[in-house]
Amino acid sequence: MILRDYREAPHTSSDVAGGQDVGALTIDGIARACRFRRMRWPLPRLMRHVLGESAGICLALGLVAACERAAPPAARKDTTVAVVPPPDTAVVAPPPASTWDSTAGPAFFIAGPAPTDAMIIVPRYTDAPALDSAQFDLTSLRAMQLDLFANGKRVGQARVGATAASTRSDSCRTWPTARLTVAPADTAATKDWNVAFESGHAAELVLDSIAAMTGADSAKLAADIARLASALPGDTSAVFRGLPFVVNKAWRVRAPNGQQWLTAIVVRNVNQEANPRQERILLIAERDSTTTAGRYTTQYSERVVGLEETIEATDLVAMLLLGAERRPTLVVARDAGDGYSYALIERIGRQWQRRWASVYAGC
Repeated sequence: MILRDYREAPHTSSDVAGGQDVGALTIDGIARACRFRRMRWPLPRLMRHVLGESAGICLALGLVAACERAAPPAARKDTTVAVVPPPDTAVVAPPPASTWDSTAGPAFFIAGPAPTDAMIIVPRYTDAPALDSAQFDLTSLRAMQLDLFANGKRVGQARVGATAASTRSDSCRTWPTARLTVAPADTAATKDWNVAFESGHAAELVLDSIAAMTGADSAKLAADIARLASALPGDTSAVFRGLPFVVNKAWRVRAPNGQQWLTAIVVRNVNQEANPRQERILLIAERDSTTTAGRYTTQYSERVVGLEETIEATDLVAMLLLGAERRPTLVVARDAGDGYSYALIERIGRQWQRRWASVYAGC
């Protein structure tokens, strides 16, 4: 900072009259002109000289205070406020809504190794979650009265006795089980039952199995099934083309309204020792006419292809009328080699569709 000496010096009248600069001030490198009127002091020369010295200093200090720019405010320091995240909250997604029809009962039962043993299929758990995360409440099932069915025909009754929760060993999980009490009069009839529902929640359908038909009827039905299978869309595996369709299992049923339904499992095999492959088809067909002259048309189908040893095998468990609406229902078991899952394929309106599927139980 440079301050010029403001001590009085001789000036001409032209200096005062012309308003010439008395001095200049440079502060922080910025030049400013400071103009002020000269004053004549009515004092003796010596005192004027002394006072002039002091006045010059004071005046200079005053000019510094008057002309100096106000110092800019100190820059505000940015402060970073740490944002503390909220504590982790465990969010458990609710299980997907089950498509199970509650009028079909709280559960259904699949026959075990002995007629008095049963697996309890809890419909709350669909094919979305894993079985090892399921929690079963079996209290409401104890002492329940059951109707036992064999392929769709009601063969007797039983009562649920003791129940056991599902078990887990290593990575395997089983369905809960129940011990059934069968009336002595029904013991012989119920030895071949395969599915059971709470009494009053299912009704039987009289089925004709292809295995029980005469040779001529069986051959004619097999030909109809092969025709239906060969016309199905999605036959993309060239290795199976031209191979014969083998009917693994088939049923024919007459509905209460007189309409005829047909359901079948059809297989094609590639018999290569190093790479045996198999194609399995599940189909459901209807006959438009109630007469034998009508032809079946396919209404529903599923196709799986894979190695013969590892392919998921679909089996027909039963066909019956289920729920308050007595909908035609096909109970299907799917065997993946080391466990089972189950599905219900129902006729809703005029369409057959998979209404519900269970979680997989096994390893």
